[in-house]
Amino acid sequence: MKLNRCLFSQYSSILLALMLFPSLALATCYKITTTTTNPNSVYYTEPGKGSAKSWQGARDDSGSMGSTPKVINVNNDQFQIPGTLVASGFVSFFEAGYEVYDPEQILFRCTADEEGKLREFYSTNGDYNYGGRNLVNPALGLNDTYISLARGLGIRIKNTITGEYYSRYWKSRALDNLERDSQGWILVKAKNFSNMEVELFKINYERTSDMPPAQSSSGLITFINQPAGYIAFQSSNFSYLLKDGADHATNYHGFYAYWPAAVNMSRRIYIRNASTCFVRNVTPYVLFPLVTINELASGKKVTLPITIDFYCQSAPPASDGLSNISSGTGAGQTAMGFLPRPANVNKAIELGLTVPNGAAITHLVTDGYGTDSSMAKGVGVRIYRPSGVPLNLLSTLANEGQGDSYGWYPIYDDASSVSFNNGITDLTKTLYASLEALPREKITAGKFNATLQVIIQVQ
Repeated sequence: MKLNRCLFSQYSSILLALMLFPSLALATCYKITTTTTNPNSVYYTEPGKGSAKSWQGARDDSGSMGSTPKVINVNNDQFQIPGTLVASGFVSFFEAGYEVYDPEQILFRCTADEEGKLREFYSTNGDYNYGGRNLVNPALGLNDTYISLARGLGIRIKNTITGEYYSRYWKSRALDNLERDSQGWILVKAKNFSNMEVELFKINYERTSDMPPAQSSSGLITFINQPAGYIAFQSSNFSYLLKDGADHATNYHGFYAYWPAAVNMSRRIYIRNASTCFVRNVTPYVLFPLVTINELASGKKVTLPITIDFYCQSAPPASDGLSNISSGTGAGQTAMGFLPRPANVNKAIELGLTVPNGAAITHLVTDGYGTDSSMAKGVGVRIYRPSGVPLNLLSTLANEGQGDSYGWYPIYDDASSVSFNNGITDLTKTLYASLEALPREKITAGKFNATLQVIIQVQ
């Protein structure tokens, strides 16, 4: 009888809990993974209100590093002082899931009473030693920077909307100003979530036990699939145990089905430890003289020199602890390229100024091309070698180096040595910037203003 009375008492208390908290049993948000045209379904996707398709969430093998360089050279402490920013990039939420999202893709559909309760949570991978659990050596002074999967690199992630750095301890922001369908349901779309910025710093280790395993022989990080940071969705029924300040090491409620995005270095970054070169000086401005539309239309090119001074780790002691320098575009070799700003790249691609079977573009177009009436149209700048052979331009650093079709050229091409001291060779090269007519475009009068960045990178 005692046992029965105890069982009856437990059963009664459970019934009471369900009566007091019905919301725990009734979902008020629904994960949308397919287009459903039945208006009576809680998964209904109303035509014209957004798209729907399958998505799995932040699996261990999901995520992105966005525009972060795909190949990163970790040099010796003489040329990369610990604490130095080595690489950075922008990670779009749309590319940070296991699948690619459409901006208008509906990820969650919620009842109207969820208004004010929906949040985006974000944190590092706080339960993994090389994904956001352990801060880097405090002597480096790098706040919110965590030991990463890549040996010799620490990672810091920023939420682009709040401006806050990711931490092992959860942070959040409200998801507000959300759209609704004609039934009054709240639609949480991919475009409502934040993007991320990533910074990678050269680090040393406070303890040898903090050091991650070495990369594969190719340099690719392959020893484990683990993201470095996550975005989670919270509603009354999804990831509802997450809270600001909670330690991700012990609180990862909702993982991974209701966490739509991740930053992930695994199988996305190659690490090199090679001798290389560094830009010392470059012609800061190229000022083209006035030229008429008729002259350019008839084939005239206005050409001016660009001088690039750089130095290379040719021998010890400069190359201590590194593999020997090699000029080329193969794996581990050092190459040079020229990178326009993203807006200029996008416009060049839109104009068809691309390289077949590659990712490079052929011409640099002006800032504000087609949107600013004061800027010239129908003209662009090409870079030429002294021999007159044109060079292609980089479109991104998020590719492995694959030669001229991607905008990479051996570092020693057209270079001459100036001096050598303590294992460092000073070199210089002169290339030529040519203002000329673009193919298939009508020339209009105006100004030309654009920027190229000289990039030297181990491939």
